[in-house]
Amino acid sequence: MFLIAATLLFFGLSLASLYVFPSGQPQPADFLLLGFAALMTLLALGDRRLTVSSFALCWALMVLWVLLVCLGWALVMESSAFFIYPAFYFFNFLVGMALLRFLSVSGDMGRSLIRNALSIALLVAASQVLLQLGAGANRTTGSFNNPNQLAYFSLCGIVILMLLDDFRPPLRPLMLAGVAAAVVSMLAASSLGAMGGAVLVGVGWVVANMDRLRRFARLLLVAPLILAAVLAVNLRSDGQVQSNLQARMDRAQSKVENVYEERKFDRLANFPEYAILGAAEGERHRFAPYHNSEIHSSYVNMLFAYGVPGLGLFLAVIFLALRRAPLYVWLGVAGPLIYSLTHNGLRSTLFWMMLAICWHIYGQGWIRLKDVVVDVPGKPELER
Repeated sequence: MFLIAATLLFFGLSLASLYVFPSGQPQPADFLLLGFAALMTLLALGDRRLTVSSFALCWALMVLWVLLVCLGWALVMESSAFFIYPAFYFFNFLVGMALLRFLSVSGDMGRSLIRNALSIALLVAASQVLLQLGAGANRTTGSFNNPNQLAYFSLCGIVILMLLDDFRPPLRPLMLAGVAAAVVSMLAASSLGAMGGAVLVGVGWVVANMDRLRRFARLLLVAPLILAAVLAVNLRSDGQVQSNLQARMDRAQSKVENVYEERKFDRLANFPEYAILGAAEGERHRFAPYHNSEIHSSYVNMLFAYGVPGLGLFLAVIFLALRRAPLYVWLGVAGPLIYSLTHNGLRSTLFWMMLAICWHIYGQGWIRLKDVVVDVPGKPELER
């Protein structure tokens, strides 16, 4: 049964960048990941050593609060439109818990599986990007429904690949190809926020590898390879990537000036009372004339939709995942977190998987890699 679960996880991650149906609807990868979560849950039922971590408890409380807020508004407004939103949170929670269980029993094999599957997913996304660039597209979407989804997926993907090897990845061809594909996708999507986040990931990568000359030399070798891949794509598309970036840079000032209205922050300013316990997501006609589209910020959306308790629990989940992590991990994970200031990534499964992996590697007070000895207070030295 474990082998079946591992297979479902591999194909679920490999196809994660392939969108077939419209946004908001389950995609092929979601069914595979749901099967993975179900099998891992069944395997965990007979384990008497299974414990509930503070990270899992806080995450579960956040999902429960989301459900209660949506249920309350569904009863008040007599509408079932609210129930789709807690389904996203519950699905991501199940996948995250299953992933933690999988990593705890699979060791290096599990990390290798995730690394390879995610690299394939990034390559699948980039293949669609190349086709769209060849057709003269301005901002590419891959197989996603908009450029921001592509950019966010690529950014979270790079961070996960870095986390799996403590930001010191060896030179694996498939992994390097995945990182290069993610960089190309972000540039082709022309997302300024994602590119800024990618810079932070790069800074974290550099900081993590500065302690040893051999690691830093490896980094100096990888950087030109990624740059060469980007230049090759730009030349093959007749400079389309460069022109897209230039157009976005020209609009940067106006986007900053209009961020309040464009990101729908004015909804919170005009209906601040909902920030106490939350307005839930759905039935936005309540907020006319500030009701068009969702709030484009994970934090502001969490505050407006689920109030101070929801935002507090969300921030607590992030803090618990990162609190024992070294500085370079904080820098790397800051990329998606800062990107989320002006984009709503709460429904992205890859984002929650990133936090789960971060907790698994760092949040429990110890990590195991090959050539480092870590002295954790209260525990014997552990080789990693």
